[in-house]
Amino acid sequence: MIRSLSRLVRLGPFARKAIALVTGLATIAAAYGCITRECTEIGCLDSFSIITTTADKSWAAGEYALELSVDGDEVSCSYTWTNTPQAGGGGVFVQCSPTVTVSIDAATRCTETSDDDSVSQSCTPIPGQFAQGITIHGTPARVDVMVRRDGELVGKRSFTPEYRTSYPNGEACGPACRGDAQGWELP
Repeated sequence: MIRSLSRLVRLGPFARKAIALVTGLATIAAAYGCITRECTEIGCLDSFSIITTTADKSWAAGEYALELSVDGDEVSCSYTWTNTPQAGGGGVFVQCSPTVTVSIDAATRCTETSDDDSVSQSCTPIPGQFAQGITIHGTPARVDVMVRRDGELVGKRSFTPEYRTSYPNGEACGPACRGDAQGWELP
């Protein structure tokens, strides 16, 4: 191509090198456009989570009742906690509504190990330490929560989520999900 162009127009050595460089870059750009991007199919949901603990991370046994207002929609649920985790460290899971779940799980201590090619994580339950997780699917602007144990008010708080967008498959692949998680320490 450079020779056929130089027959039409007299080009100096600098101009020939510049044309060769531009031609090479155009070839690389065209080849790059042919590369297909591999996207995974990891899904995600918009959500707001409240991680509730106590100062000493214990979770007293009793009959718990939660009253939530999610953007004005009232949701309530209850569960019994015996302060005894299930086999494997699992706790209680309650589906309060189609969009609200509550769980009690053992607090864990995790260690991370890495070598040249990989990273792994191992987590073990911490005896006697638990956290309550409240998960709300969607992106509510305001959530009010009241927690009662054996009929007595344990805590009451309002939350205003500050969502961040994440792309589990990469921004070019989608989906985009919005989420926030906030902590709450009860007495």
